[in-house]
Amino acid sequence: MAEFLHFSRDSRLYMEKDGYLWSVPVLDGFSFSQATNSSEITLNEMEDSSGRSRRGRKMFTDSLSAAEWSFSTYIRPFKSAGGKNATNGRADTNPGGGNHHHAVEEALWVAMAGQNVYVPATGKFEHGAAGGAISKVDVTSFDSSNSYTGSKTTTLAIPTAAAGTNSGVTVSSGSGNSLNTGSGAVVSITTASNGNVTSAVMTERGTGFETGNIVTIDPEMIGGPSGDEDIVLTVTSESLNSDATDMDINFFDSNRAALGTFNLYFVFSDRSAGRLLYKLSNAVVNEAAMDFDIDGIATINWSGMAGQIKEVPTGLNAGEVTAAVSFPNPSATGALWIDTDDSDKLYISNATANLASSWYANISEGSTNTGNFIRNRLTNLTLAPETAFQAGTTFDREGTGTADDNYRTSYQVAITGGNVTISNNISYLTPEELGKVNQPIEHVTGTRTVSGSLTCYLGSSDAATNRSKNLFQDLVSDINTVINKFAITLQVGGTDATKPRFEISMPTAHFEIPSHSIEDVISLETSFHGLGSGVGEGDEITLKYIGV
Repeated sequence: MAEFLHFSRDSRLYMEKDGYLWSVPVLDGFSFSQATNSSEITLNEMEDSSGRSRRGRKMFTDSLSAAEWSFSTYIRPFKSAGGKNATNGRADTNPGGGNHHHAVEEALWVAMAGQNVYVPATGKFEHGAAGGAISKVDVTSFDSSNSYTGSKTTTLAIPTAAAGTNSGVTVSSGSGNSLNTGSGAVVSITTASNGNVTSAVMTERGTGFETGNIVTIDPEMIGGPSGDEDIVLTVTSESLNSDATDMDINFFDSNRAALGTFNLYFVFSDRSAGRLLYKLSNAVVNEAAMDFDIDGIATINWSGMAGQIKEVPTGLNAGEVTAAVSFPNPSATGALWIDTDDSDKLYISNATANLASSWYANISEGSTNTGNFIRNRLTNLTLAPETAFQAGTTFDREGTGTADDNYRTSYQVAITGGNVTISNNISYLTPEELGKVNQPIEHVTGTRTVSGSLTCYLGSSDAATNRSKNLFQDLVSDINTVINKFAITLQVGGTDATKPRFEISMPTAHFEIPSHSIEDVISLETSFHGLGSGVGEGDEITLKYIGV
């Protein structure tokens, strides 16, 4: 029998979540492994009457460690052609090709940001049965005839109990299916003296909400007259939103003890008779690191863990694979089929009928496009103190003895490189029963951290276009602020609307004092930490993909 050797260049990676597959093009250098935890017993005794002493040992395998995996992908936004079906591998069902924005790697972000599930009817990700945090509320209606005693902002809990004849604040399922379990959310309503509700902003996002839930507020709760029409707010609860404008990713719902899991399939010797499939089950994304090498293409370095690594057996049952020229009859949902007549396209079964429609092709739209790579050299940085922090912070910049200086309103710095890392600090739980090889069972999240660094040349000009010197001067002069707040926006790929772009936004980042690097051209490097608006909030960072 012929021996097959497997080469990394002949490998493909697929991600399975909620019974559907995504193609994940990876760069060279991917890896996965699983170690064992062992115990050793040794003998250590004095010599007997014959001068002998036992010096043996014995080894025991206690458990398997959680599997570890890592790989890199390019950042690749695209606009979907729409019209998704079982075989075309498109990302969106929007009829007529509505050009909704997506990313080749979006399913990885979804798994990292919460417990979202894939909804094939829409081609999008939504919160599961337990709901999620409120990402925003829209003012649906209000009575403009209301008259308030001047402009004011009122903070209200959602929901709150009625008090007497006051209907208070209530929440209902609305168009958000039947879910009506939201709690822990707080909204700030701003009204004008002419009766208009000018804004509704979430100050605490809560849990258990669903897109389409309706929040109803009695006008008396915000100082309006009784008997007038209620203020109606419509809830949006999502970690990922793709539409005709862009695709937004937030971490508002990532405050969970466990995140969404998925399976990874590594296919070795793709398109050959000696192909081999490995499955990493119950995988989680632990870390995503984005590097901005000035001469490179924008990439994300992904790493995480999984429960176990196993070879995928041959068959038509769930978790088994069959390679064939035409579609076979699956024995169960969750079976895999490699179409050897179509470049080894991978399918997963969602029915058991002997029909081609029983098989769903992997979602691969955008992965073969060569026009959606992003050049790091075009990256633009916007750096400014948070508005209230800038206005309320004074220090002695010039050493005059009087603290009468403020941070500049912005620091326009051309960076030479940088990185941003998001980490869930996940650990796997493994039992410690004696007499068996224990296996990892579930993961738990740790502290979510967002951190990074930026490098730039040291510029001595006070001009608005070169303020690296000023940034160092202000940070080192402010000796009384223990937590500073800077809004950072990285537009990776620039601002040209004709080119694909990726945007990172951190509204309240904490900056460390920059350090000098003495090279041919003297430069500054500063580290930063993305912090939330509150210690319990998940709004440290948001991501935006814009395709072309």
